[in-house]
Amino acid sequence: MALLFIIYNIYYLTMNIVRFGRINFIYVELSTIWLCGGGSFFMTVGNKQCCPGLGIIAVLLLLVLLPCGPAWCDVQVVPNNVRVGLMQNMSQVSFVLQGDYKLINDYTDQVIAGDGEGSWVVEYAGGLCQVLRGGEYVGLYNGPIKVESLNAGVRAILSGDITLLQQDSLDGLAVQGAGGDINYLNTDQASCAVIDQNGQVKQLPRGGLNIIGLKEGGQVKHYRGNLEIRPGEKGLTVINELPIEQYLYSVVPAEMPASFPTEALKAQAVAARSYLIAQLGSYANLGFDVLDNQSDQVYQGYDGENPATSMVVDATNGMVLASHGQPVAAFFHSSSGGCTENSEDVWNDKLDFIRTKEDPYDNNSKHYNWSVTYSASELVTLINQQLKRYINSSEFIELAVLTDLKELEWCASGYRVKKLLIKGFDAEGNQRAYTVVNADRVRIVLGLQSALFTMQKQTDPQGQGIISVTFSGSGLGHGLGMSQYGAAGMAGQGYSFQDILQYYYTGVELIKY
Repeated sequence: MALLFIIYNIYYLTMNIVRFGRINFIYVELSTIWLCGGGSFFMTVGNKQCCPGLGIIAVLLLLVLLPCGPAWCDVQVVPNNVRVGLMQNMSQVSFVLQGDYKLINDYTDQVIAGDGEGSWVVEYAGGLCQVLRGGEYVGLYNGPIKVESLNAGVRAILSGDITLLQQDSLDGLAVQGAGGDINYLNTDQASCAVIDQNGQVKQLPRGGLNIIGLKEGGQVKHYRGNLEIRPGEKGLTVINELPIEQYLYSVVPAEMPASFPTEALKAQAVAARSYLIAQLGSYANLGFDVLDNQSDQVYQGYDGENPATSMVVDATNGMVLASHGQPVAAFFHSSSGGCTENSEDVWNDKLDFIRTKEDPYDNNSKHYNWSVTYSASELVTLINQQLKRYINSSEFIELAVLTDLKELEWCASGYRVKKLLIKGFDAEGNQRAYTVVNADRVRIVLGLQSALFTMQKQTDPQGQGIISVTFSGSGLGHGLGMSQYGAAGMAGQGYSFQDILQYYYTGVELIKY
């Protein structure tokens, strides 16, 4: 029995690491231990007494391995890296390495190339990875193939009698001359060379960094960190692994304009970091944590970075929003249209930190008072397309004619449509009715910016159905958590990023992870 407990807790511990990036340890007070012959013992924990018949080593294992919820002694494993899914089911992956890298067959730890700089191709070969370098065959591997960034280990700079202070990046790097003068390197480093830890002379890589150039859709996109190419049943999965803070360098400007006020950008950095940490391990079965698109957060790699937003990421380093001691998925959206919503009205689950409130700070001309008109045929096509996502194919019959749209229920704010009734006829003349539940589905099914809208219907005089519908509304996005335009409005009125976060997220605290 004790062995089963140990096995279970090892499994539970592993799942905690995969899902949450943390380990919870329980503190157990052993009020009494009686040693018996042969090393067996009786143990009292609280008011319960047992005799598991194991040695002292079993006690120690249980003390270390037995997890529970938040306990007297709570030890957290701090997540450092994130694994971002960039591509899936690829037949071929092409990339160029600039800087110091090595290629490894991660399955066997075999080093494919100790100096990986140059052009590479990995092809899918029936569940294996065929690797080519510069167009020449290198080998066939079971994979995954890992492209690992190495510390450049800059030791000296070849430009006169000077000594270089060692550092991993060349950003802000200074050199000291023979006379003791301190000089910073120019931003143009094309003429500089370095001596690495092996004594080899090399040109400084792009910005002093190791950079991966990945070919995607006819373009080359650049990424920090490591690259992993995993073979699967249908092709290759491409994963970019890098430090969380460097991931945020790209995410923040992709999610919020870099021209927004600094305090709004700081709030965005904290929200994005919180969301990420809460989502770590979401795609563990596929080998990564998050996707690089709006399914999670938009991540554009090194090319998407902006100095202004990188500064706010550094200024909020490690800060996350927490509820009951756990990082929260701090959802955000572009424009609230004047109010945010309860999570259960827009999606399904009730989250205590996502509650409805008026939003007087979100007042912008870009996403307010929009209007769109659809003809009946356009609506039928759109609705049929979207309903297939939410209704089983065996239960869904496409509409041929739309006869009515009717709001049945509103969200807690009283403004967003939570439940919508769609009525019409199918191709055989049978009457059909579908009910769309939750505000996010309503806006998606109707192809609208927001579920905060009103309808003006033009009907056929003969009562044969709808001719057209004009939707008028405000806002952009799901309306949960922080409004980005609202955050900009608050920052413009002198509020700090802490104030912004406390306003949009209910009952949270700002902590360092």
